[in-house]
Amino acid sequence: MNKFKPSILTLSLLAAGLTFASVPSFAQEESEAPTAEQSTAVEIDEEQVEVIEVTGFRGSVIKSLNTKRYADTVVDAISADDIGGLPDVSIADSLTRLPGVTSIRVDGQSSELNIRGLSGGFVFSTLNGREQVSSAGGRNVQFDQFPSELIHQAQVYKSQKASLIEGGVAGTIELQTANALQNEEDTKVRFSAHGNWNEAAADNEDSDTFGRRLTASYQGKFLEDTVGVSVGLAQMFQPTVSSRFVNYQFDNVDLSNSYDGGPESILVSSGFELNERGGEDERNAIVLALNYEPRDDLRFQADVFYSDFESDKWDRGIRVSGLNNIQNPNSGLALTNPVVGNGALLGGTFSRDPNNDIDAPPFKTSARDMNVQTQADDNSTESSVFSWGLKGEWDINDQLMMTVDFAHSEAEETYRDQVLRMAYFEDSSAATPVIDDNIVMTYELDGLDIPDVSFNQDFTDLNHMMVTSSESYPHIEENSSDAVRVDFVYELDNEYIRSIEAGVRVSNREYELDRGRFLYGTNDFNMRNGQYIVYGPNDADGNPTETTRYQPFQIPEEMATSTSIGGDLSGMPGFLSVNNADILNAWIPDVDRTPLKRWDHSWTMSQSNMVEEDVTAIYVQANIDAEIFNLPVTGNFGIRAIETEQKSTGLINVGAGNGDVLYDDRGVASDEWVKGTVGTEYTDYLPSFNLNFAITDDDQLRFAYAKVLARPDMGDMANSGNFAFNQEVDGNFIALDSNTSPFIRPFYADQIDVSYEHYFVETDGAFVFAVWNKDIENYPGTIVDENFDYAAAGIEVPPVPADKQFDETTGEELVWENGDYTHIENNAEGGYIRGIEIGYTQTFKFLPGAFSGLGANLNFSYTESEIERPSNVPGEDSAPGPIEGLSPRVYSATIFYDYDDKFSARVSARHRAEYLGRQIAIGDSQSAYFEKETIVSAQTSYNWTENLQTVLSVDNLTDEPNVSYFGDTSRTGTIQYFGRTIYFGVNYTM
Repeated sequence: MNKFKPSILTLSLLAAGLTFASVPSFAQEESEAPTAEQSTAVEIDEEQVEVIEVTGFRGSVIKSLNTKRYADTVVDAISADDIGGLPDVSIADSLTRLPGVTSIRVDGQSSELNIRGLSGGFVFSTLNGREQVSSAGGRNVQFDQFPSELIHQAQVYKSQKASLIEGGVAGTIELQTANALQNEEDTKVRFSAHGNWNEAAADNEDSDTFGRRLTASYQGKFLEDTVGVSVGLAQMFQPTVSSRFVNYQFDNVDLSNSYDGGPESILVSSGFELNERGGEDERNAIVLALNYEPRDDLRFQADVFYSDFESDKWDRGIRVSGLNNIQNPNSGLALTNPVVGNGALLGGTFSRDPNNDIDAPPFKTSARDMNVQTQADDNSTESSVFSWGLKGEWDINDQLMMTVDFAHSEAEETYRDQVLRMAYFEDSSAATPVIDDNIVMTYELDGLDIPDVSFNQDFTDLNHMMVTSSESYPHIEENSSDAVRVDFVYELDNEYIRSIEAGVRVSNREYELDRGRFLYGTNDFNMRNGQYIVYGPNDADGNPTETTRYQPFQIPEEMATSTSIGGDLSGMPGFLSVNNADILNAWIPDVDRTPLKRWDHSWTMSQSNMVEEDVTAIYVQANIDAEIFNLPVTGNFGIRAIETEQKSTGLINVGAGNGDVLYDDRGVASDEWVKGTVGTEYTDYLPSFNLNFAITDDDQLRFAYAKVLARPDMGDMANSGNFAFNQEVDGNFIALDSNTSPFIRPFYADQIDVSYEHYFVETDGAFVFAVWNKDIENYPGTIVDENFDYAAAGIEVPPVPADKQFDETTGEELVWENGDYTHIENNAEGGYIRGIEIGYTQTFKFLPGAFSGLGANLNFSYTESEIERPSNVPGEDSAPGPIEGLSPRVYSATIFYDYDDKFSARVSARHRAEYLGRQIAIGDSQSAYFEKETIVSAQTSYNWTENLQTVLSVDNLTDEPNVSYFGDTSRTGTIQYFGRTIYFGVNYTM
């Protein structure tokens, strides 16, 4: 069998007394067998090095440092016990304890990861060295799909090398599963059963009070240690709740014409949502690995990962819209007692038709200036990830090794986006119910704290509340990747280059989006607000004639319960909770509610798109093992050449009469579109080198350079060109959305990393200081051209849809003007992103007695950037703003304590400073700043025997809210609370 030569640096560090950690969990020790991805791993004769075994959480921390110490790139890692050491629902929570790594919380759980100030789209992810696709179509993997219990080690590569798959400008996250042949024991079995309780979920009708997490794993060696089997199962059922106030973005309006002394320019929000999102997450996952080593020179591994994730989410609460109609002098909406601050309207009393002189829906001449709805929306998702790989390694001779790897990854997600709305009528039992105009609302924002909101009406009164609207806008996404790679490692025997690596990788990736629409009635705006009658021309006497009626549903008492938001937002107005299926079956039992693609809503046709990406990459890499001025130097240098072809197949608008005759799901024909494929090809060359200097036995200096790229999200490469006819307060505007394009190029950067590492001698631990810089060459960005002249640009505008030709209230023909043209471009200005990272880890075994079990793991990072993008935050008027996801300061800290191999306790906190992100409101994302947040977790465990352990832990100990604002902290965005979750259970190993 080929014996890879230990490097000079490796031998010197081992001689210094390196400690190794061994951890008793399903996730076992990292492989020391050489691969193309980890060319510095070595085999050490046990007689050469004394191995000191350190167990428990302390051992896992030191093991993670060992991974960093021996890596030939800038890398951070967490090992098995570290992953399982805190109440981590997914691997994302675990990774946020590494320097410069932060997460975005979705419904209280970490999902998207940000590294060094760059968002998840710039983070590349692999499982056992293979590319992973996302269930949602983006490049950023949904890490909540990966149970922390089934991952044995995770590494974050912050510098690139030629042998790594390209794509990680921010970093590459490598997840690894277990290999039973690496265990000392012939058999390992582990069971765990944990329960959890969320205090907020206990008061929510859509959530169970208790959840559970069950894990079972087995690892065994057979046939004289030539066959290894590893299998793990993880099941999670967890209630989730978020109580939230979501303010809509502020727009600049003129109140001088509607109010005496009113300002000509003031920021006014159009409304807000006050709701509680309740539900349950259920995840079932399995990982399987089969290892076969029939000879010393031949190794095979087949592994499979599958995860099914169902997230049931129900939004129940109150929605208010139309507050910006106070700018209209003819509006029936009156504002009194206005509260103004920092150029914005922050509150007041809003009265709908206070003089009772305006008709209310469903009358033909009705006004809908302030709309109040209660919601029962289904925002559930069903997603799955399936990946498999087959790898073979052959030591052709003592110098040459070949690796062949086949990989497949696929994911799909269905987001329901089903809408059910209720409105307040004068009398719900009337033959023709009329919206009650007597609604007075008083509210006042309180910056980053909870606002005051009150109404004069009771939205739980079944004598007034009726169901008005049922809608569905599903998103169905499929994403897949197939790849094959062949790598060679050739060992040399000289004083400078230890080995040469070379390889080729060919991959195909596909993404498909499918859309549809169902709506009972006329259109969403009318139905939600009680305009359920369609009128024809007036009769001979001038009276309106009714052509169609979509009668609202009077809610029986047995189908509804009165509820309100609990927790920190308790005291807000109440609302009804209903069973959507029962309501729809009673209201519209014979209506086909299947979402359809329709030409009169052409986005359902044009957004259904397929994107393909074919990539061929070759690389060559030299691995360094030398001495310079008597200093051991290791590392690598190389280059990766990549040829990319990307294309999109979908509908292209060529104008009426110029296209093919195509039919929608109803059989309606259109000749404005052709189905075509468009795309582009390009070639990139990515050089890289990494140098590691062993200054002393305990000190290292690293230098790394690489040219890197991050590809656009698959959905961003779809051909697009969707026209929208938007009726707004100040006119009717035609908007064109072309914010995706198959011609968009990757994000490019040149990056440099310099780090110093000192490893303690008298105790276990290290101090690390790093500086880094990314020089961004190309930053694809979205540009919005207001009042764009389509005719002058040669862009043909399609005919006005039938339901947009006439005002449904007055019957007058609508006049349409040029609106916003949104498009994506390659040439957004770049600049630098740079920062520092400081890490300190130490076990205090030098302290006397019981205090020797103390330890600490502290990380801090600071990031700054000169890159500025036109801000979409209301009130900033496209002024230069920061890039999304960049938090200037991020830190994490864990204080841990182990005693007598029996008792263990730790407290962990992670903090990120404010950053620019996106909040979700009125079904769309809105740009907003997010306030700083600190998440605290704690855990204790006790080992009753060598096999039996009990665990008690708390996540989000301080119930930290997620808070956003629009430019100024007085302009509230989102305030949401998730509650604290308590975990308890047992672990058993044998």
